[in-house]
Amino acid sequence: MTIRTVVFDVGETLIDETRIFARWADRIGVPHLAFFGTIGGVIASGGTHLDAFRLFVPGFDLATESALWRDQDPDGPREHFGPEDLYPDVRPGFAALRAQDLTLVIAGNQPPEAGPALAAMDLGVSGIGISDDWGVAKPDPVFFDRTLDLVREARPGTEPGEILYVGDRTDNDVLPARAAGMRTALLRRGLYGYRHAEHPDAARADVVADDLFALDTWIAEHNRA
Repeated sequence: MTIRTVVFDVGETLIDETRIFARWADRIGVPHLAFFGTIGGVIASGGTHLDAFRLFVPGFDLATESALWRDQDPDGPREHFGPEDLYPDVRPGFAALRAQDLTLVIAGNQPPEAGPALAAMDLGVSGIGISDDWGVAKPDPVFFDRTLDLVREARPGTEPGEILYVGDRTDNDVLPARAAGMRTALLRRGLYGYRHAEHPDAARADVVADDLFALDTWIAEHNRA
């Protein structure tokens, strides 16, 4: 089936979250090297970055801690991102994909502030879906139902198999998107991407790519076949 729409996760797919995680390290008082090294080790052993947070702060709850941080530093950068945090291949990669007449959509697990931040970047996408706005997050199947609805608003009549969902994780992106009937791409970057690309579940992705340029090439070849 021809791919007509590409849907992108946000963190470590479009946005380099290095500065965000560094600010978290500063907030909980852990040196950056120890913080990132511990997260990498936990992910390598099958855990998540939140499991690593709990090694530093027992009982750590992201929603609670984020709200406390917002109250204490309402005007600070905290977990926010801006155009300077975009991976360098995003704008040219999106331009190449649009040149293939592909519809581009963003849908990821993010706080409410992420939607306006992404919209302000003028990335030429046809829709932006944010988990906190929807009230449901990946890997919940309902998230991907909402994603399909968002795609169909931009490109009516789209079937799940005409959508390629792009993310950096097998557990949150590849497996649930595939279960929803979508094609999937795993990007090898970020805290999860390199490790998850070596996981057996990576074989369930339609493609494992190093960047958006490689993804553009793969889609063009796939649609010609």
